[in-house]
Amino acid sequence: MKFTDVDVAKDRAGLKRMVAMTGQYGVPVIQVGERAMVGWSPGEFEKLLKP
Repeated sequence: MKFTDVDVAKDRAGLKRMVAMTGQYGVPVIQVGERAMVGWSPGEFEKLLKP
């Protein structure tokens, strides 16, 4: 599976994209397509992966 790792502590543009997408500064953020989750939950991650 292809992914992109963005270090928002070092990447200002990445931080701005993350805040625009989620409205939050919390990490981690996992984005699949147009959907995203903030934080980590195995159950929510499984839901995020489903089409």
